Parts: sequence; C-alpha cells; structure tokens
Amino acid sequence: MSVYTITIPCFAQMLRTLTTLLRKGEEHAQTLGFDAQHLLDARLAPDMHTLARQVEFTCAQAQEAVCRLTQQPLPALVTPANMPQARVLIEDTLAMLASADRAAIDAGAQQPMSIALAGGLTFDMTGQEYAVNWATPQFYFHLVTAYNILRHNGVPLGKAEYVQHMFAYARQP
Repeated sequence: MSVYTITIPCFAQMLRTLTTLLRKGEEHAQTLGFDAQHLLDARLAPDMHTLARQVEFTCAQAQEAVCRLTQQPLPALVTPANMPQARVLIEDTLAMLASADRAAIDAGAQQPMSIALAGGLTFDMTGQEYAVNWATPQFYFHLVTAYNILRHNGVPLGKAEYVQHMFAYARQP
C-alpha cells in the first residue's frame, strides 16, 4: 500500500470527524448555556495540553506529513483562540491534503528523514517509517485526546461520531 494511501485520505476523513466533534461541543455548550471557549481551554490533566492545542497538533501532524514526505518547509501553525479559528485551521489542513501530490508523497517513502526534538533527541528513518511509526500514531493520539477532552466535559459523543466515515460501508440487514 502506498504511503499516500495510508496517510492523506485517512487524515482527511478523520479531520472531518474532528470538525463534527467540535460542532457537537459547540452545540452542547449552547444547549447548557456556557461559552464553548471553556471546552477549548479544557484539558484532561494539569500537565496535558488543552483541546485547542490538540486541534493544532492534529492539524500539524497532517500538514507536516505532506511537507516532510515532499521535502517542503514545515508549516508554522498557531493555536486556535476560538472555535471559528479551530474550524478554519481544520479547513485549511483539509485543503492542503486535497492538493497534496500523490506521486511526490509516494516518492518520499524511500527518502531518509530526521525528526529532531527539543533536548537534542533525533529520530532517523525513511519516509515510510515516518508515515507509519510517527505521523499516523501522533495524528491519532491528538485526535483521540481531543475526543476524550470533549467527552470528559460532558459532550454527548459516541463511536458513531468518531467513525462516521464507516457508514459509507454499512449494509442494512
């Protein structure tokens, strides 16, 4: 399976899910009469990032995958300050994914790459190893954490919202 196939379409469908999760959060806030900003500022534990940062990091992983695999400069994303900005960040990321060059991404699969973290720790791998072992797990980690922050704050979400893309494959008995 191509690196493009295991990243770009999956990231796109799950970013659409993230949009649904945020919309449900906004609806929940409106129903209960509180500002949805409280959800963006929420976190699961004091040492964890807020929902706003989880949205940023989810989008960053998708955008960085495109850039790293096609050897382009990494984007500098800004943490969304409110729900409209969160939606715009997701929409911009979806647009980037839609314009991604499939051949260039697949060509990047065999290219060496390094990911340098703060403190000097560096990971050296191929583009395929990056896609499978870094970009995809990081993307889902931040997406699921966003889901969990919303659930923890009472937003009525379930599996149907998380895997909404699967209904395209559903068959009625």
